[in-house]
Amino acid sequence: MPATAFVLAAGLGTRLRPLTLTTPKPLLPVGGVPMLDHVLAHLRRHGHEEVIVNAYWLADQIVAWAEGKPGVTVSVEAPEVLGTGGGLRHAARLLADRFVVVNGDILSDIDLGALWAVDAPAVMALRAQPTPLHTGVALDAAGVVRGITKVVGVGDPALHFTGVHVLDRDVLALVPPGEQCIVRTAYRALVPTGLVRGVVHPGAWTDIGTLAEYEAVRAGLAG
Repeated sequence: MPATAFVLAAGLGTRLRPLTLTTPKPLLPVGGVPMLDHVLAHLRRHGHEEVIVNAYWLADQIVAWAEGKPGVTVSVEAPEVLGTGGGLRHAARLLADRFVVVNGDILSDIDLGALWAVDAPAVMALRAQPTPLHTGVALDAAGVVRGITKVVGVGDPALHFTGVHVLDRDVLALVPPGEQCIVRTAYRALVPTGLVRGVVHPGAWTDIGTLAEYEAVRAGLAG
């Protein structure tokens, strides 16, 4: 069956070295289990049984992790990592007409069903950020995305993209061959048309991208 979820797990994890020299970032343990286990459980809670996980760095470990997990398919990228846009294009034949995309290094309780219910070809989960640490996203009163900082239009530094979104498969046609970033290609094309919607997530969200963030999450769980 076509997959209704795609997990981005192909990154090099350079900001988490030396831990990621021997273990891919999404397999680093959180609460005694790999991060990917938490991500998969989140997807399962929202009814996504067929899941694609992409892999590049130490891909054999991602493949081994997926063994024995029904419904999980690993899309190995070679000889080069393909990025968010390229990775999705690479696996397009395995994807359903509509699917959710989540990062393999993000832990959250985002309501994936609420995103899915929005009638738009691209729906971004957004989050308030008191300090503009991440790329800003401008959202109007009707929930339409009007700008993304340094990508298209004028972004709002008070909101950022969580890395979780729902896409129609047709959106992938807006990612040119050889391009890596879904935001700088498909979203750049779609935002001016008013076809990108956003849903602000008020709950938990943690990006485990650096050693400090990773240790903070582990310490919080231990406490």
